Amino acid sequence: MISILLFYVASFFISFLLCIPIGPVNLEILHTALKKHYIQALSISAGAAVGDAVWATCAFFGISPFMSSRYMEASFFLFTTIITAVLGLIALKDARFVEKKEEELMTKIRRKRWAVLKGLTMVLVNPLGIVSWMISLSFLRRVKVFIPMELRYEVLFFVVVTAGAMTYFSLIVFIASRMKALFSPTRTRKIIRFLGFLLLAFSLYFFYHAIELFFFNGTSFQLSSLV
Repeated sequence: MISILLFYVASFFISFLLCIPIGPVNLEILHTALKKHYIQALSISAGAAVGDAVWATCAFFGISPFMSSRYMEASFFLFTTIITAVLGLIALKDARFVEKKEEELMTKIRRKRWAVLKGLTMVLVNPLGIVSWMISLSFLRRVKVFIPMELRYEVLFFVVVTAGAMTYFSLIVFIASRMKALFSPTRTRKIIRFLGFLLLAFSLYFFYHAIELFFFNGTSFQLSSLV
């Protein structure tokens, strides 16, 4: 029983920590929160948290897209390139209108269900998440901190992982909301523009590895989760 409890506690903090490395999901949530679209930012966070739990569950059952072929891995990277580039261009576009009245900005808020879908998609197109979870879970298994292969335990694992990721993403939104007084329209515009360029840089990074895998049979880059 102690081993099971430790597994869930460890899973919560692993989920939290794996979200910390800066990546497209973090940037998009921060970008949205800085525009004062807090409900939308939390919706993206919820979708991203569920996506992380999906990868964690796949890792739990030992399923990995890396086991199929380098072409499938490259396809994931290419799709991620497109998604990240589009988000970067949107951020650069939004930076031009940040000084408009808040009422005008609010009319551009997308429906919450689409924000959830955006967060979910951004995580699921990044196959590196499952690799990080496979490494983490294999370590827990090695130290004999694990759960039985039963549905009730697996469902709770999904919930715990979702809660861990959602806690971190919600913290980003909370910090952005508390720091809003520090951001003048000019500062906010500069930050959003910087986030846009950073997203474009990520898209080039993903594109490089897609080309490497397609044509040069390159190996996967570092096994860290970019969410």
